[in-house]
Amino acid sequence: MMEINTIYFSTRIGEATSQVPFPVAPSLQFSEIIPEIAAKFGVDSQNLAIATAGGGNTLTPTDLMNSVEEVVRRYGNQFEIINRGIVGMGGGNKPTYGWAEGIVDQVVPKFPEKLREVNPKHPAWKTRVKFEVQALMKYLQFLKDKGTRPWFQLTPVENPKFNFMVWKGYLTVPDRPDIQFDIRILLTSDYPKVTPRCFAEQKILNYCGKIYTKNIWNDPEENGKPYVMICHDHMAEQNAWEQDLGIVHFFVREVHFWWGAQQNIIIQEFDKVEAGLRPSPPED
Repeated sequence: MMEINTIYFSTRIGEATSQVPFPVAPSLQFSEIIPEIAAKFGVDSQNLAIATAGGGNTLTPTDLMNSVEEVVRRYGNQFEIINRGIVGMGGGNKPTYGWAEGIVDQVVPKFPEKLREVNPKHPAWKTRVKFEVQALMKYLQFLKDKGTRPWFQLTPVENPKFNFMVWKGYLTVPDRPDIQFDIRILLTSDYPKVTPRCFAEQKILNYCGKIYTKNIWNDPEENGKPYVMICHDHMAEQNAWEQDLGIVHFFVREVHFWWGAQQNIIIQEFDKVEAGLRPSPPED
């Protein structure tokens, strides 16, 4: 009798999580089950990205060439579906960002009530910032405990003129540390009533797929280096943002969705440049 493993795929839509079991032979190449998964979730297989549960890493082309058994051994048997066909588009085709409570909400709970009204103008703002840093560290440790390198790093900018309203870091492909893009998170004076905004260094446009370019921010600490906005308040527009959430929740529920959708396109384009199959992108 053929050995069968069961792996689980879910998609977070609105306040509900739909999880679908897939009994598969562990010896199958993971890419072989992509068409069946895509059909089950109604997603074009060319637009299907698969991430580990809990806002973790997106499977790379190398992962997909491995057997189901190898992938499960490394990442576990629970995965999340991302439809990259609707990510990065403007107009009426904005993606539905999942915000159902799950693993991450257990690791990083919502912020206590005493901090929900604390904005950058509030006397307790530095206390709120400490909670934000602790929450980020807790989530990054959660990813490390799963045996994988985190896909981002982030820390507040110490310059007092920014009043901790600018955070800096990077997005990366854990298995490809040579692929890394600087990011900036901008908070408004009304945060946390208003969702954070994420900007990536403009050179990312040379590698990623379609992107709805709405705003450019020039970092004064880097001689005006340009950053392009990659997330466009989808959580707020879909009533998925609340004042008891923090930057870490924004990363897991929104930035992760965008980065997971773009990751393998970026790897593909990056490797074309490295192989000399397309010209090197211009420097900023």
